[in-house]
Amino acid sequence: MRVGIYGRAGWASVCGLVLTVWGSSAVAQVTQTDAVHTPLPQPVSQAEADLVNNSWAWNANTMVNRDPNGVNLIPAIRYGDYYAPPSFPQFVTGDAIKLSGLFKWRKEVLDPVQDAKTGPGYFSGKCGFTAQLLLRGGNCQVQFGWYNVSDPTSKTPPAATEIYPFIIGKPHEQLKCVEMDGKTAKTDGFCPLAWDNRDPYDLSITRWTQKTFASGDLSKDPRYKGGYVGFAMLGDPAKCPQNKFSMYEHNQRNASGVPWVTTLIYQSTVDPSGFYMAFEDLSMSAADWKKVPAGTTGADGDFNDQVFYVSGLTCAGGNLACNTGQFGACSLGRTGCAAEGQAAACHPVQQASAEICDNVDNDCDGLIDDGAGLCPSSNAPICFHGACVASCTGGAFSCPLGLTCDASGRCVDPTCAAVSCPIGTMCHNGACAEACAGVLCPYGSQCVLGQCINPCAGVTCTGDRVCEKGLCVAPCSCNGCDTGLTCGADGRCVDAACAGKACASGTTCQLGQCVDPCAGVVCPGKGVCSQGVCSSPSTGSGGSAGHDGGISFGGSSVGGHSAAGAGIGGMSKAGTIGVSEGGTENAAGADDNAAGNDNAAGADAAGGTDAAGAMNARGGASASASGGVGSPGSGSSSSSSSCSFAAPGSRAPERALPVLALILGAAFVSRRRRRPARCA
Repeated sequence: MRVGIYGRAGWASVCGLVLTVWGSSAVAQVTQTDAVHTPLPQPVSQAEADLVNNSWAWNANTMVNRDPNGVNLIPAIRYGDYYAPPSFPQFVTGDAIKLSGLFKWRKEVLDPVQDAKTGPGYFSGKCGFTAQLLLRGGNCQVQFGWYNVSDPTSKTPPAATEIYPFIIGKPHEQLKCVEMDGKTAKTDGFCPLAWDNRDPYDLSITRWTQKTFASGDLSKDPRYKGGYVGFAMLGDPAKCPQNKFSMYEHNQRNASGVPWVTTLIYQSTVDPSGFYMAFEDLSMSAADWKKVPAGTTGADGDFNDQVFYVSGLTCAGGNLACNTGQFGACSLGRTGCAAEGQAAACHPVQQASAEICDNVDNDCDGLIDDGAGLCPSSNAPICFHGACVASCTGGAFSCPLGLTCDASGRCVDPTCAAVSCPIGTMCHNGACAEACAGVLCPYGSQCVLGQCINPCAGVTCTGDRVCEKGLCVAPCSCNGCDTGLTCGADGRCVDAACAGKACASGTTCQLGQCVDPCAGVVCPGKGVCSQGVCSSPSTGSGGSAGHDGGISFGGSSVGGHSAAGAGIGGMSKAGTIGVSEGGTENAAGADDNAAGNDNAAGADAAGGTDAAGAMNARGGASASASGGVGSPGSGSSSSSSSCSFAAPGSRAPERALPVLALILGAAFVSRRRRRPARCA
């Protein structure tokens, strides 16, 4: 584990515990409250590493003898070669017992030291949450529960009777931990580990079975007092009698009366409603955090003793749309958790990736669909508007009206060749103009850079979550609705005038009336509205293709590439948030991409038009309409509160849809739900 002190963000606190300057160049240092300010987490001890890496064979050089189906491997294959890209993250010796290995396996972009925080310690979880025990680097028989936080500033921990466990029983029994033979119950701790649950020698043997524990709907739980909740690791009376809390001030104190750091918290980069809570499980004396009250050796500070993952939470200031200041797909951001009086840091939803032909700035260099080799087929070698097409010189592909075919076989707007437009505008007929000026998109969609996009198109939410403005949220039966809206049968807030009103096929309810979904619609670029969907622009308003396939949506086009910060996916000013399916059960023998870092959903953000429905807008014009658009589906993950996009199809325009929906999240505004305690 790399031990360092610099990070992207942190949790502001007192006593030098965590020092934070929020912002893009934030510095975070998590130290123990001892005299030497020990950086946390500490590296895993050599004895602990030897036990897992060597005695138990979670080692890159271990020779795997059987595959997941029980077939003998001849010759045997190195464990580090089996767990390698593209099927898996690259395993290195030590990953099975370290926080860094756990984050790698779950496809998190987290650094155990740089991203460690001691807060937030309290959350909104009114609509319920789920938890998993993901890593156990010890042998204390602990439990995990929640408690009410009526006053977040209180330093008084809850009494034992005020903590309500929902992960109960002995961990090794709950997770069915077994020894190498796959039969004998494992009782000496260190289960589960941070990597795959397959035995290193025989991948057909499952060493433990991951289990998800649900809190239930807290809004219906008589023990829930409303407001925030905190979490507690309930100690083992025989070995680790102290309880440890997510609220820093509720933990054991040193001789100076300052709490010891017993818990580190990491917000998931895959699921914005997910938080990792890493505990030191051994008791800490007032004189020395590394010794138990009896004076013998205790905590080691590696924070791998008990690591829980809780999903379905919202923290103060967190999970909101923001702009990272980067280009392209990297501009899409969501806020982390904010300390009292502090601004929340903006974290990118997606990292830079290889550029593909999808109308998105994937590599975040400010240029859309740039570079060679985007369209390898000789039959369709040109990247145009996010799709590989044939050259326009051969007659197989005709340029849209208003564009002409140049000598390279690409469609260009001849009147815009020498025009440089401001970011957010586009050149059409030689003049710069707002791409969505005069556009009235169909109900449920919004105009973004000359295209009408539905932000929930392609979004699949798990459990009872529903899609609103591209974000998977708890249903209105839990969250409630604003005045003038009522909770619909599908879990979305709808115009009360349309509640229970059935409309004929091909019509939709707006203001209590069944109307043609294309009534009053003005599609971008003189496109045609059919069944509530606008066709692609029929003129050059969709952008002009440059010599390398780039599309210009404002700014100078250099060599045919789009200007920095412009274009769909390169729109650096679009504040959005994304949610991906949190992969929770990874197993050998399959390419498990449940974490889906490349799949993200846009979130609600200010800007745009006011509308009565959950996703109602008409290109900036004020309109009232009912209902929500988008089809929620069921996901395969055991996480009940995350969401992901359906797997994109093979055609380039379909692959672009999720990111287009992401960007659209910044443009959508509807009447906000009444959320006294926001559900994720």
